[in-house]
Amino acid sequence: MTLTTSTDFASVIAEGADWREVSKRALEDLQKARTEEDGMNFGFLYLTDALAEDAGSILTLFKSVTGIDHWIGCTGIGVAGCGREYVDTPAISAMIGKFDLDQVKMFHARHEGLKGLDKEVMPWMKTYQPMLVLTHGQPDADNLPVFTVEQINDLFSGFTAGGMTSSRVRHLHFGQDIYDQGFSGAAFSADIPVAAALSQGGRPVGPVYEISKASNNVIIELQDTQRNETLPAEDGFHRAVKELVREKTGQDADSVFLKQKESGGLDIPDEYQELFSGNMHIGFPVPGSDQKDFLMRNILGIDSEEGVLAVSETPEEGKRIHFIHRDDETVRADLSHALVQLRERVQKEQGGFNPKGAIYISCVARAATSFKEDTDEPGGEMALIKEIIGDIPLAGFYGGGEISGGRIYGYTGVLILFL
Repeated sequence: MTLTTSTDFASVIAEGADWREVSKRALEDLQKARTEEDGMNFGFLYLTDALAEDAGSILTLFKSVTGIDHWIGCTGIGVAGCGREYVDTPAISAMIGKFDLDQVKMFHARHEGLKGLDKEVMPWMKTYQPMLVLTHGQPDADNLPVFTVEQINDLFSGFTAGGMTSSRVRHLHFGQDIYDQGFSGAAFSADIPVAAALSQGGRPVGPVYEISKASNNVIIELQDTQRNETLPAEDGFHRAVKELVREKTGQDADSVFLKQKESGGLDIPDEYQELFSGNMHIGFPVPGSDQKDFLMRNILGIDSEEGVLAVSETPEEGKRIHFIHRDDETVRADLSHALVQLRERVQKEQGGFNPKGAIYISCVARAATSFKEDTDEPGGEMALIKEIIGDIPLAGFYGGGEISGGRIYGYTGVLILFL
């Protein structure tokens, strides 16, 4: 049984051979939770990209069968539900809930300066103060979605969360209609209690540096403020690698690397490569964060002749960075820690922990992560969430960028609880 229910929500996750089979399974289970007096009037719908071409038919069918006209959601490489996830297969994750619709404002924001959005939402905002702004949009580099998300966050002045669509075919998101541009979603008033957590999945290695020289997406020089010295960016990376080897093995990395180099081998010994190969990233600390928050970005390349690093971000001189190590172990540990902290915070603030529903947005990179100890088998993220948070209705997807606090992250997981 894929159906999960609470007093105000019901969710289902299902897979099948095609959109008709998946929709039938999902709707049959979802309708088992329905009564004439349930008051369910709002839905969250996530489809794997294998169903993207049939998104219109699926949304129309869900509206018709459930009698619910208000839906938000999007496409993803994978979808997530209570206790399980489906990736690279036709699948649907859906959740319906009961809201005072006067306290929910659906919207569609185009990239071009959010034309018309302020006029659309300001009358609603004169009556209601937004708390959660749940939005989905497209990773369109030409329109710089990071700035659109910031504008949405500034306009609503709430907590903006959600994710970027991911797809190998059509990138679609749902609101009042089906969109292939901009952002859509819904703002929920402060009278609808929510709580959220962000799981980064990586941990800093070595000191915090200041960028002293950069050009375009290339970091050229770093300032080590602790040692009061300037060094090539690549040297900072090598120091982080050595620190990681020392932490993991207890051995002196300098002597290990020197012996390896003198013998004509690689600068990085084979037995240590698995500790950091592909798992070292750049972290840009978020100014003013009290959670030691950072935006994790890829290292795109290293030019050893110039001693520089190319990164998937536009580094600015004077900004701080640190090197981040990420592997299955750090992802598991950070998710567990974030969920336990969320549970403890809600219990303290609410006098108990009884969430009614949840939305979870995870990075597509986490779909290949093993969340099960003592095995390399990928998956298990949703089982871990269920173990800590509980058996509650949940819908979500694996996206191409996760949104939390009005910022677009990477490699993270964002959990939103309706309390």
